[in-house]
Amino acid sequence: MEKIEKLYNGFYLNKESANSQISGCKDHLRVAPIKKINSYVDFKIDYEHFSFAEKDKTWEIEYFHGLKNFLWIEKTGVPPIFIFDNHNHAPVFRYNIICNKKIKNVELIHIDQHSDCWENKNHLKLNWNENELENVFHFYNEKCNVGNFIPSSIESWIISDQTQIRSISALKNLKIEKNQNFILDIDLDFCLNWIDRNIINEESIKILKKKFNEFRNFALCITIATSPYFLNQEVAINILKKLLNE
Repeated sequence: MEKIEKLYNGFYLNKESANSQISGCKDHLRVAPIKKINSYVDFKIDYEHFSFAEKDKTWEIEYFHGLKNFLWIEKTGVPPIFIFDNHNHAPVFRYNIICNKKIKNVELIHIDQHSDCWENKNHLKLNWNENELENVFHFYNEKCNVGNFIPSSIESWIISDQTQIRSISALKNLKIEKNQNFILDIDLDFCLNWIDRNIINEESIKILKKKFNEFRNFALCITIATSPYFLNQEVAINILKKLLNE
């Protein structure tokens, strides 16, 4: 994990990075440092910096706060849990786990209101003969945005397949075999009301928690995005607490 901590040490995206290009943001957006903990606490918002920007209906750039720290939670008997704001960071943490465990044919269970499979003209090539974490880190921070990071993960074999869970009914019907190599991936905007984006769907939180408790012990790792653009981070933290509360 030392490499992850050295890479995610708190830095600013340059204006050429993919997330910056979404809004044409000329200011630097900050990526939080990662912090290793062993309990479900320490969820804090970074009110001093912005982690994402997008143009509003009047084409003015709107800025969004993210997390003060990305979290790597390691608890006895539970797979590693990574919590971060923008979803494009997820493959970096997944690669680190898969590479270290030398596991192939890993399926992604992607629970999200969005597919995150937009076209990406950039391609990641991995030879899998050595640890290429630094290359993976630079690719997903510079060449991917929050909406197009999954295709490259399949192309480069970070994951071999994906299951898209984009509705409550699909989540209810989700079944995973205990011997299946999978990563549980959750975007907390899944809990938003589909029609009124300012309302949290309590039913979705209840079902998500049930499925989370059912499957989390069998996952290789769990990645959770708080999605600043879609979700107020105070609300995201409240959902996190409900999800992780045992």
